[in-house]
Amino acid sequence: MITVLLITTGPPLVWAACARRLQRFSVNGPLLMVVLGGIAGWFVADESAAFFDSKLALYLAEVILALLLFVDATDVPGSLRSHATSVPLRLLAVALPLSLILIMAIGLSLPLGLSAAGVLAITCVAVPVDFSPQLSIIKDTRIPPSVRRWLGIESGYNDGLISPLLLAALALASTTGDPGDQALAAFLTAAPAGGIAVIVGVAIGTVAGWAFRTAARAQWCDIGSTRIGVLALPLFTFAVAVTAHGNGFVAAFVCGVAFRIALSARGNNPADKPGAEFSLADDVAGVVNLQLWLAFGIAGIALVVSNVNWWPALVLAVCVVTVGRILPVLIALIASPAPWRDRIFMAVMGPHGAASIVFGLIAYNALPNEDGEAVLAAACIIVLSSLVLHGLGASRVISLLYGRIPNHYRDHKVDSSKPLHG
Repeated sequence: MITVLLITTGPPLVWAACARRLQRFSVNGPLLMVVLGGIAGWFVADESAAFFDSKLALYLAEVILALLLFVDATDVPGSLRSHATSVPLRLLAVALPLSLILIMAIGLSLPLGLSAAGVLAITCVAVPVDFSPQLSIIKDTRIPPSVRRWLGIESGYNDGLISPLLLAALALASTTGDPGDQALAAFLTAAPAGGIAVIVGVAIGTVAGWAFRTAARAQWCDIGSTRIGVLALPLFTFAVAVTAHGNGFVAAFVCGVAFRIALSARGNNPADKPGAEFSLADDVAGVVNLQLWLAFGIAGIALVVSNVNWWPALVLAVCVVTVGRILPVLIALIASPAPWRDRIFMAVMGPHGAASIVFGLIAYNALPNEDGEAVLAAACIIVLSSLVLHGLGASRVISLLYGRIPNHYRDHKVDSSKPLHG
């Protein structure tokens, strides 16, 4: 128990004390947590491997992802209807399937020694885009607000769209009958989960927003109690959606959007700072996000110690971080209203994070040993490659496409958890 406390609290303390200085060298919180987690993992490799193969690890990862998606959703402006505009629809309805097909085709054509289920699972790990490890990208005010909004919408919805495919991959691996029929049946069963999730998310978010607004007007609650309620809301929504056989991740994201809209006609104390209701959820999400990346570093070392065959995962990872996103996005945005500069930025900036880690853990728990280890190894390589490439290269890409940041902003840009104000 003492060892667990030391490992889980020591690295965040280091980050808290050195955040500004480290970010001057493009070292963000997730990257530091991965490095420190890797160091700690050398000493607890056997114990950590057993933990990551447990249901407890899986449940914790799912809850963390639901909370992160909810917090991301509260930052996405506009209504649910405004999310169904040209560019987000192209990214989700055209670029996403193209990425799946391209990565799957590469994985099946190469002699990687993996089953079709393993390749499909790796593809599901590789496709979701997540900006939680690279908040400085989506909060950089040099990037047009429309581009930041489009990317925020894409990163919120794409992991929920991928979930049914991941379930189909797991069904394909465990089937005893015809694999195609079994996987198709699993997919058709899982597909309606997205619709259920939207209904649950809209209903709970709208009712909760109205309830907190009404309670504030009647002085039944204050800003402190509201913060606690907001923190509990995504976890409650996730549980309700899963109970109703819906997708808990999509429900948490949609709930965040609906809750923000319902709460916007605020009846709170005028002296309260706008958005103060979300401050506790933001802070807790930041802490658990660091813990997820710390666990990711430990998991990577556990795989190294286990002598996992890395080269199939490495081949697919190279494809993922290069043509796997760039080509599909550029094709999807042909003749779109987005300028070429914005198209190139959205194609190049496709970081991977919490969703890929959680999907990797789900597959690791459900697939046979060799396939499960290969999928988790692929998740480690893909996410780590993205963390380094997008973490170190994002600022340069933004400067090249949108210009350098003014001198008087430089000291403020190091805090990637808050937007810059012009």
